[in-house]
Amino acid sequence: MENIVGEDNLQALEDLLQVEFRDRGLLLRAVTHHSCCVGSATRDSYDTLEFLGDAIISAHVVEYIYRSYPEATEGEMTAVKSEVVSRRVLARIGQELGLFPFIRVNIANLRTFNERSRDSLCADVLEALVGAIQIDQGPEMARAFIARLILPEVQQINGHALDTNPKGRLQKLVLQRAGVLPRYRVLEQSGRENDRAFLVGVFERDVLLGQGKASSIKEAGRMAAREALEALLKPDDVS
Repeated sequence: MENIVGEDNLQALEDLLQVEFRDRGLLLRAVTHHSCCVGSATRDSYDTLEFLGDAIISAHVVEYIYRSYPEATEGEMTAVKSEVVSRRVLARIGQELGLFPFIRVNIANLRTFNERSRDSLCADVLEALVGAIQIDQGPEMARAFIARLILPEVQQINGHALDTNPKGRLQKLVLQRAGVLPRYRVLEQSGRENDRAFLVGVFERDVLLGQGKASSIKEAGRMAAREALEALLKPDDVS
C-alpha cells in the first residue's frame, strides 16, 4: 500500500504545518519514504532532508536549553537535549500532529511494518519537514516551527528530571554556583509522635533556597531540594 499525496492533500498538509511552501515538490519529497523511489532515493526521498532537519533541530534545542537554564551543568544539558531529540519524543510529536496519513510509503517494499514503523516514519518525516522548511522558507521560519512544536518539550522533560535525585542535582548546582555544599535545617516540627510533620529548609550559605514539609525529615529535605531546583533552573524568557 502506498499513500497518495495529491495537490489537495499537500494543501491540507500545509494547513496542518501552518507553512505555505513556495516549492511543493520539496514538500512532497519531505514526506516520501525511499520505498517509493528505490532507484532515485537520494533525489526523491526524504533521507537527506531528514539528515539536515536532525542537525537543525538539535542546534535549536541546544541553544534553547543553554539560554533557558544557564545554571545547569553540561551533563544536565546533554541529558535533556538527548531526550528532547530522541526518536521516541519526535515520533510522538509527529503522531500527535497527524503526519502519518500524509507519508508516502510502499509497504510492499518493506520487510516489516507495524506500530513501531509508523512511529519511526513520523519521526523521520518531522525532521525532513524541518529541513524542507529551512530550504524553502529560510531559517527564521524553521526556527518558528521548531519553537512551536518541539521546544515546549524542553521544559516538560526538564521538569520530570527534577524528580530524579533532586538533592544530588542541587548539590552539584550549588557547588558550581557558590563553591559550597547546600545545608539542610529543620525549621519547624509539629504534630504528635505518630503524626509528626517536619518543615525543612535548604540553604546556600545563609540564603534560603527552598522549603519542604513532610512526615519525615528525609522526604521534607527532598521536597526542599526540588523547590530550590525549580527556582534556580526556572527558564528565562527566550524570544
